[in-house]
Amino acid sequence: MTGRHNVARDELNKFKTLLGQYGELDSKDERCNAFLHQALGRLGSAIDLILKDIERINDERSSAQSGDREG
Repeated sequence: MTGRHNVARDELNKFKTLLGQYGELDSKDERCNAFLHQALGRLGSAIDLILKDIERINDERSSAQSGDREG
């Protein structure tokens, strides 16, 4: 899971970088929308990784609790 955390952290860092580049551009600049789109894509990727890890942890806890009840 550590590797996935590193990937999520990298995605968040890329998001911050792209959002910073977006903020530096004039809103009339055509690249503005591209930077925003890329930034939001990176944020979505990071959130997806985090949610998958939370789901897996919850599944593991449910399985462990079910095993405790049976034993």
